[in-house]
Amino acid sequence: MIAVPRPGTPFRAYKGHMSGNEGDELRTFVAARLPHLRRSAFLMCGDWQLAAELTRATLARLVVDSRRGAVADADVYAYADLMESCRKRNRRREHVFVASAGAEGVAAESILLLDALHKLAPRCRAVLVLRYWDGFDVEATGAMLDLDDERVGAYERAGLAALEKLLTESEAAMAG
Repeated sequence: MIAVPRPGTPFRAYKGHMSGNEGDELRTFVAARLPHLRRSAFLMCGDWQLAAELTRATLARLVVDSRRGAVADADVYAYADLMESCRKRNRRREHVFVASAGAEGVAAESILLLDALHKLAPRCRAVLVLRYWDGFDVEATGAMLDLDDERVGAYERAGLAALEKLLTESEAAMAG
């Protein structure tokens, strides 16, 4: 069995022609990353069906480009491509959450958090998703979003401050 590192752990893709073993590693990598990427896409777009579609397209591009030897780091490639795909699809700041089947019993706090997350500027949202939900460090997040470490930090601080303000306002509205 091939061990695949969890998201945030660098996983180097393949240069040139892939052997059968490298093809197996790539299939294992794709299978291991699918749920993480899909969740990240949902956090970015608010729709599980769209998230699945964007994730499948990202992973298809990853496979094709890996086979051509055009991918140096599969995690960076996959998350960067996914974030860009989400950004292109969500030019509007208005979002409607689409619950998946069996989503009964979702805590109100989760809904408030998702709603607040989607009120953030897209870059702030992407930084927070990559840093806090996916566990990437500042350097990896910067590589995925084509930002230097200082800009990642600035977006992170702005996003956290805005998220805290939005959550406080939502909780106050619910309480009173």
